[in-house]
Amino acid sequence: MGQTAAFPLLRTTDLDAIFSLADRILALSVPDSRGGTEVWAEVSSRAEVRRLLGAVPEAEVGEAAREDAATPGDGPLPFGPCLLFMELPGVDRARSAALAALGVHDRLEVYWDAFCWPEVPDLGLKWTWKYARLQVSLHHNGTDLDSPWTEDHTLFVHVGEEERAVWVAAQVGAEIIGEHTIC
Repeated sequence: MGQTAAFPLLRTTDLDAIFSLADRILALSVPDSRGGTEVWAEVSSRAEVRRLLGAVPEAEVGEAAREDAATPGDGPLPFGPCLLFMELPGVDRARSAALAALGVHDRLEVYWDAFCWPEVPDLGLKWTWKYARLQVSLHHNGTDLDSPWTEDHTLFVHVGEEERAVWVAAQVGAEIIGEHTIC
């Protein structure tokens, strides 16, 4: 995919507001089957893996995560903390899956990348899949789970150029609220 520039468009404690903005951004994008919708969590024990998979049973995960969940006990994972990637069956499941996962885990990230940014001829922006991604960071303000826990949540739009981020924000009644991060 290459590196993207992630621009924050909203920081709030209101989960409905953040997922509503995500829905509006996805509505202006062009669906594409090359990506998916995922919930990510940092986990350090088998019990955490089991709780998350129990909260989001429709998620597809790798074989190692299934094996960890099936191993009795709640001991630490054999190779230390790791990221659990839970792929969802569709874009429309992101909000409910994230809310269910937040019931058992304190920090998450939701990613959508099954879309393309549309062409914007007035700005000289071409249709692109390469840098199209949307991210909601739940209970942290960074683009990765190393960021400290916070009360609020942040929505990031991932693009290849700042003009696209400004255009996306304007289309949905938002604005860029901080510096971008290269991801």
